[in-house]
Amino acid sequence: MRSSFRRRGTAATAAVVLAGGLAAWASPAHAAANGSISGHVTTAAGAPAGDVLIQAYDSETWEGRGFTTTAADGSYRLDGLATGHYLVGFNGADYAEQYFDGKTELSDADPVSVTAGQNTTVNEGLLAAGVVTGRFTDPTGAPLESSLVRLYRADDGRQAGSAGTDSDGTFRTVVPTGSYFVSFEPIADLYQEQYVPGKVSPATAKRFVVTADQETTVNDTALTAGSLSGRVTRSDGTAARDLQLNATPFQGNRGGEGATTDSNGGFSIPRLLAGQYEISFWVGNRTEYFDRTTDPDEADPVTVVGGQDNRITPSLLPTGSVRVRAYDAITGAILRDFCAEGHCSNGANEVVVTDLDVGTQTISVNTDSNYVSRQAQATVRANETVDLIVRLVPGAKITTTIVDKATGKALANVCLDAYKPGHVFVPDGRGEDQCSDAAGKVTLSRLEAGDYRVFADPRNKSYGRQWVTANGGSGDERQAVTVKATSGRTATLAQVKIDRAGSIRGRVTDAATGAPLWAEVGVFTGRDQTTGDDGVFQIDGLGPYRWALNYAVNSADYASAWTGGAVSRFTATGTQVTAGAVATADYALTKGVTVRGALFAGGHSPEFARFNVFNTATGDKAGTVDFAGNAYELHVLPGQEIRFSYVIDIDGKTYRSDKVALPPATPGGSPRYAVTVPAAGMTLDLTVPIP
Repeated sequence: MRSSFRRRGTAATAAVVLAGGLAAWASPAHAAANGSISGHVTTAAGAPAGDVLIQAYDSETWEGRGFTTTAADGSYRLDGLATGHYLVGFNGADYAEQYFDGKTELSDADPVSVTAGQNTTVNEGLLAAGVVTGRFTDPTGAPLESSLVRLYRADDGRQAGSAGTDSDGTFRTVVPTGSYFVSFEPIADLYQEQYVPGKVSPATAKRFVVTADQETTVNDTALTAGSLSGRVTRSDGTAARDLQLNATPFQGNRGGEGATTDSNGGFSIPRLLAGQYEISFWVGNRTEYFDRTTDPDEADPVTVVGGQDNRITPSLLPTGSVRVRAYDAITGAILRDFCAEGHCSNGANEVVVTDLDVGTQTISVNTDSNYVSRQAQATVRANETVDLIVRLVPGAKITTTIVDKATGKALANVCLDAYKPGHVFVPDGRGEDQCSDAAGKVTLSRLEAGDYRVFADPRNKSYGRQWVTANGGSGDERQAVTVKATSGRTATLAQVKIDRAGSIRGRVTDAATGAPLWAEVGVFTGRDQTTGDDGVFQIDGLGPYRWALNYAVNSADYASAWTGGAVSRFTATGTQVTAGAVATADYALTKGVTVRGALFAGGHSPEFARFNVFNTATGDKAGTVDFAGNAYELHVLPGQEIRFSYVIDIDGKTYRSDKVALPPATPGGSPRYAVTVPAAGMTLDLTVPIP
């Protein structure tokens, strides 16, 4: 995870602070092989801005690479920067911290390119800002010293400024104009935030409007702390031992404390600021809320009174357990090494999955041996353990040997993936048994019975990827040899012959503006490469064949497309790759057409939903959109038949399906599972069954 290195105060003070750690910040100041950044900084009124601290950060790691300050005329020059991309920050005692170009968050900053031996000009106009000052005291009226003060933007809740209180409890900071809510940490080592005035949740905090060149005063008195304790029992009255629970501010998503119940179900949270809290319990694979609900919107608040021990005695909703036993579906033999919902048998002949909701539950069962994983349903009853017998089908295997096509030498570390025709997807990962050994041998296992085409991906990128053909490779799945796999048996794939690799390089832009785009580019959807800030990508390790590439950005804004603007790999002409050379494949993405509609989920409004759209001819993803609520909108290319899949979070539970029934083509007709996107786009309401 990236970490932001930020300094506040006057530029002169910051320079002194940074000097002690200069080795971690800057390359040699005037190295001839390095480049520089220079420019002018002006105030919001257009006047020169002197004594502004300029900081350069590595655009990937966010590590500091150098600093300087502006002169009285607002000019600056930062030398000693190696070739690369940087984020540039500006701040000072009377200026709000910001980043090029006019951004208030380092994560939003526009990267600046630096080339050795050259200078890059970066001019910045400072944002209009105001001063926020105030004083915080403890309940006795004494000053609250060394308390961390944070300012959050009212519109999106993102932090926009911070400061620390002095020995007299006062603080001062500068932030851009706008509306904010303010927090501080009233109790040392508690780290829980109090929101002005006297609130534990930002939802109920006061909003302060900061205007240009004006001072806004924020004062508050620290809340007292109380404790929260109690005993948690299950629905049958027994102790709920080793249960994780959390107390978070009611109607808020910040702060709070946690505890774990002891052997008697008892717990204690020794310090919580006075206020109302939501109490949640992690029960098995689900979250439950006080008092007896899985819906956070139905949770009851718990009031913590300062200076007191506040007790609750929650009783959990009824749950049940499922005892899973697995057998070989062909021979009937007992399987002793399998897993169900993440719980593994470890040599025993059963797995007991506990803390399941009452009602019909889906249990996922898998094993590391050669069996196809499956899902089975069980009816869970309160405070009971029900039995579930799962019969796993022995997996099919495909075995082969991989060699250098030119020399016949065995190749190690060439990884294979098997796809059913028209069902190509991006694999989540590979097991070690899917890559060739020193003798070039590899066996794919745990496959369902059926026809497969095999894709080879050498880890040594001097060799090229390929769809495996009868006597070599291809960039077109349709030319791949088809292997028939049978349950419990091993099919032999003819020797896989790998060619040397070439590359494809290109630039992705907005078709309307010509601006470079951040995009994912690959021979599969959502794989291989992402473009740089200049929209440029290069995909190495491709076999010397004709390849179609997929270009995709967030489909709420652009339509995913294949080389030449095709709707699928099968309709794209592709780009010819030559071993040892770099081919060119630029593309300008368009908006395509809009597919929008309403989501009907049994009267629920999902906290999160993701729709994936797939081209039915190839199985490739044609678009995706993440949203909350009951309305969606995405962009796709017209003229292709698509189907939907979904992942939806409702009341702490996740529902998913790869098969979504669409409205009938004619009123009263049968549901359909695919639809062709017309040239004008379409409105398509989707109904998702929620048990």
